[in-house]
Amino acid sequence: MKTGYRVPFLVLLALGLVAVASPLNGTYALQTGEPQTRGYLNDTTVAGDPLEQHLDLWMTPASGGGTIRQYTVEMTKRLHMIIVSDDFTHFLHIHPVLGADGHFTIDARFPAPALYHIYGDAEPAGVGQQVFRFDVPVADGRAVGERTLAPTGRGVAAGPYTVTLSTTTVSAGKDTDIRVHVLRDGQPARDLHPYLGALAHAVFLNARDLTYVHVHPAALNADGSSSMAGMDMSSMGGMSGMGGMDMAPLPDTATTSPDMLLHVVLREPGTSKLWLQFRGGTELHVAAFVITAT
Repeated sequence: MKTGYRVPFLVLLALGLVAVASPLNGTYALQTGEPQTRGYLNDTTVAGDPLEQHLDLWMTPASGGGTIRQYTVEMTKRLHMIIVSDDFTHFLHIHPVLGADGHFTIDARFPAPALYHIYGDAEPAGVGQQVFRFDVPVADGRAVGERTLAPTGRGVAAGPYTVTLSTTTVSAGKDTDIRVHVLRDGQPARDLHPYLGALAHAVFLNARDLTYVHVHPAALNADGSSSMAGMDMSSMGGMSGMGGMDMAPLPDTATTSPDMLLHVVLREPGTSKLWLQFRGGTELHVAAFVITAT
């Protein structure tokens, strides 16, 4: 073969000399239930920049068959993709687009080299919520080893806001009400608006086994109760998924209360990181807490 001669790709493919990357198999990540589907992910570097990745996610029935193409819209989206670095420092919540072939695709910019855990959270039609985790090293990023989370306390800053929780300690396996209060300039925030149809989005990840919980707070009534008070959370898997009950998405233009109530069941003991996303004014903010389940 002459030096500098490039063999056409199709010739190499026919000769079996081109390696085609196999998709990653997803790990079922919900703390409750059993997988009814299988999840797959392909990630490809974009334009030679290792921090820019093209993500391609799809699901198939667990019993076999072709790619699932129909998904339920949940909180204004057909798929919520949560991306967290292995040290729990970086957090992204993005929304790939569903194509006619049943593949969700998006080009995502990662903030720094690291091993990232990518969660695909969706409801295939007629199946219910399915969440799969994929572990993707970006720019040669590596795992951090044993993950230790330092306590955050009950109040943290998020931009110009201070977010306070009524508790950061819960009992594993028991439904818990956590009150959320948002201040701005020392006063109850009056410029809060829904994010993706909800008052806020709360994502919990267990620091040990990386299991996943995604819930939405309810508004507090004047008497201190919520619209979900008195419900048997255990019968709904502790609202461990977005689709725990039917709630009409709130309009983006609504103004919401600075007082909210999170109903949650953390089935797994140990520490978890909570990322609470809310929209203040025109910007999205994230308040991060460490929660202990005893």
